[in-house]
Amino acid sequence: MKIFYWLFVFLGSAVLLSKSVIGHHAYNANYTDERGSIEGVVVEVFWGNPHVHYYLQVTNNDGSQSLWNLESENLGMMTRAGWTIDTLQVGNRIRVFGSLGREGRPRLAMELNSVEFLD
Repeated sequence: MKIFYWLFVFLGSAVLLSKSVIGHHAYNANYTDERGSIEGVVVEVFWGNPHVHYYLQVTNNDGSQSLWNLESENLGMMTRAGWTIDTLQVGNRIRVFGSLGREGRPRLAMELNSVEFLD
């Protein structure tokens, strides 16, 4: 009977832990080695794990608008770096530098020390 208990505990733990392993992604699955900067207005802030995200409305060279997803670090790293939920706020006009998204997707892995306020 004891073996069934330990088998249940082992299998249950394996199932619970496998979700967190599968759920995370590799950096190079979303970003290239190409780096660049973008400029725009913060329109949304997601302050949560697994990564903090800022959404930036960008005016393209042809005058059209696009929404960029700026991916940052996890909450613990952001806090240790001195960032809070109020560091970047909706309406802030910024320029930021980082690794560009794969396949031309409008996303950027932002470097925290590269943010420049333009207002």
